[in-house]
This record gives sequence, C-alpha cells and structure tokens, in this order.
Amino acid sequence: MVEAIDPFAPWQLRGLELRNRFIKAATFEGHCPGGRPDPEGLAAFHKAFAKGGVGLCTVSYGAVEPSGRTFDNQMCLQDDILDDLRYVTDTIHSQGAKAAIQLAHCGNTSKWHGWIGKRARGPSHGFNSLGALAGTPFARALRVDELRDLAEAYKSSAQRAIEAGFDALELHMGHGYLLSQFLSPGVNKRKDQYGGSLENRARFPLEILKAVRAGVGTQVPIIIKMNLRDGFRGGLEIEDSIQAAKLFEQNQADALVLSGGFTSKNAMYLFRGPTFVHELIKVQKRKIDKLIYLMAKPALKSQPFEELYFLDLAKQLRAQVSLPLICVGGVQSLSSVHRALREGYQAVQIGRALIHDPALVNHYREGSKTESGCTVCNLCVAEMDRDGVRCVLNDALPRRIPATRV
Repeated sequence: MVEAIDPFAPWQLRGLELRNRFIKAATFEGHCPGGRPDPEGLAAFHKAFAKGGVGLCTVSYGAVEPSGRTFDNQMCLQDDILDDLRYVTDTIHSQGAKAAIQLAHCGNTSKWHGWIGKRARGPSHGFNSLGALAGTPFARALRVDELRDLAEAYKSSAQRAIEAGFDALELHMGHGYLLSQFLSPGVNKRKDQYGGSLENRARFPLEILKAVRAGVGTQVPIIIKMNLRDGFRGGLEIEDSIQAAKLFEQNQADALVLSGGFTSKNAMYLFRGPTFVHELIKVQKRKIDKLIYLMAKPALKSQPFEELYFLDLAKQLRAQVSLPLICVGGVQSLSSVHRALREGYQAVQIGRALIHDPALVNHYREGSKTESGCTVCNLCVAEMDRDGVRCVLNDALPRRIPATRV
C-alpha cells in the first residue's frame, strides 16, 4: 500500500522547497510580442496562478536561440530580456510560489516568419509541415558541430534563466520539439552516433542535460518533460521511453513530467477532447496562417478525453524508474490529484483547469471546490493567437498587448 501523500504539504526537489505539489504547466502565454517578454503582462499572467496557490509556476517556452522559436511571438532567452524576466520571477516570488522556465528548441518544425529563406534544422532531412507555407518548407539535418553549438546555447540560456531569478528549469524533450525529434525513431533517421538505437537517439538529449547541469551547478532542480508515447505509428513507444527515463535518472535529472503527443503529427494525443482547429483557423489574421492550420488539420483530430489519460503508461515507467514523477494530462479534479499521488506520482502539473480558474489550488485547499469548472473544450488553445491564452468560459487572465511581427 502506497503511503498517502498530502498534495498541500511542502515538497522538496533537490533542496528547493515548494509549498505544495501543484505545478502550473508551461502553456503558451501570448505575452511576448515581437519575441520579447511584456514584463507587466507576463508577470500578471503568472501572478494569478501564484496568488491562486500553486507551488511552482512554469513560464513557457524559452527558446535557446532565435531559430528555435516556433512562432514570432515566442521568447528567446537572450541577455537583453533578463531584467524583464527578473520582474516576472520577483512577482511570482512575492506571492509565495517558486518559478521555473521551460527551455526549448523547435527543431525541424517552425513557422517563424523571421526564418524565411532558411531551412529549419532537426535530426534529419525532412518536410516542415508547419512552415510549408511560411517560407520554411524543408528541414535539414544538424551537423555534429552544430549539435555542440546547441548544447552551449542550452547551457548559456540556463545560466541566464538562473540569473533572472528562476528557481528551477524544465527541459522540453517532448511534444515533437527538437529533443523529442531526436528521441523519436519515426523522425530521427540519422546513421551516425546520434541515430538508430535508443542509446544513440538519446545521446544528444543527454548531452543537453549534462551541459545544463554543468552550467547551473548541483543546486538547481532540472525537470524533464518527455513523451511516454509519440502517438503516431513508428514514433516513440513506452519501452524506449522507460529506457530514456533510466538514462535521465543516471545523469542527474530531478523529476520527469510524463506526457505524450507530437505537434506536427498527432497533437491531440497530448490535449485529448474536441479539436480546436476550426477556431484556430478563424482567429488567424493572415490568410497564410489560415492555410497553415488548414494543412495541420490531420494532426488535430478530436480524441476521447478521460481524467489522468497518461496514467496507465506512467505506471509502467514507475515500476522501473525511481525518479520523482509529475503527472500531466487530465488533472481535472481533486480526486484525480489524490489518485495520481496514490498511483506513484509525486506532484501534478495542471494547464487547462488553472487557465479556467487560476485560484483552483486555493479552492481545493479551502474545500470550496473539488472539481474544476473546465469543460475541456480546448478553445483556450485557439485563444493564444487572438489575445493570449485565456478561458472562453471564465476570462480571469490578463489580455496581452497588441503583438508585433518580426
């Protein structure tokens, strides 16, 4: 019998004390117009969750270099934004929560218009479906010397994040971004030491983990978000995910967020529930962007939703890995929180339910709610291209300032 874990009790992760086991998932905020953080907007966005009771707020998608951005209005972790980010972390800390930032690179999938005329880069040559109509239809394979440069970019970005006041880092190795592409046998077709076996496919993600650890030292928690399954035929499956998790455990990762899905092939394996593609097309201001999402419809087909939809796969990994595991995917009620912790997770990461009600953790703790009011309509995802991520049922988050294209 697993000892019951109190989700509201403090939790330590590599010496960092969090006030509870609730984590705000990294979700695209829409508060980086022109690629630079709007400090007031981004701070207000995360202040809502920190004030609402979460233990750790995760700021979404800090690209480690300009070409690693998926969209125009994503942040790139350069020196000239550190003061703005310090304002964000100070705001989060003022409400009693800790701050993490997600370090990422999109790899071979980008529709960033500043990259027109150049080729996106990934593990292998291929077609860039997201950028096909945006000037980046093809991706080329990264050279080994470029992999070394990217490892240095991750390291320096991690160091900047700590300088800006972040308490923890989340390395994005899931959802079809660069490191996920290397792990996936369906995308990584390399014939060198970075392709083929799982050991080879995990080599570059491990080099990133080691570089970041060397850059930030032994005191900073490093969380890895990874796929249990890619969700498409030929993609990463649970057997290889377990082996990858063991390698991360052996190389000083502190916790694993267990997710799934591939943005360019089966994004709804991540979200579950009804598709949002029709609304996403509707909110686009440019015809070219409407066409891009029209092409993406096959990857955005509705899929059945159930609470804790990654649990069964996670239990297989739990049996062979002792690292702390963080549950994401369908955490829509307090009973699901308790079940996740009972079944082997050490914390929960919540996205849509907190976007609907940023104070949900406080409501759970006070006993005024036991269920989220989120209906899993997924329309909050489409809103990111209108006025920033918000719930269409409960507009409790700040709107972004008008975005500029770069």
